[in-house]
Amino acid sequence: MTNAVDRDFVRVGPVHKLADGRILTEIDTEYFFVFGGPRPSYVGMNYCPFCGRILSRQLWNREKKK
Repeated sequence: MTNAVDRDFVRVGPVHKLADGRILTEIDTEYFFVFGGPRPSYVGMNYCPFCGRILSRQLWNREKKK
């Protein structure tokens, strides 16, 4: 994941800091795939694509309440 962030394939941060593009999903997360050029599109992630760890706050809270 760190390598993907370093290459700007993934952005980590709050939604309000992604002002230069458009967000295509409404997932409550701080992890986004980046697609496109000068005005990128962002797709939120529920799970880490490499290890399967829960990344979205909504799923994490649901698991915590079990």
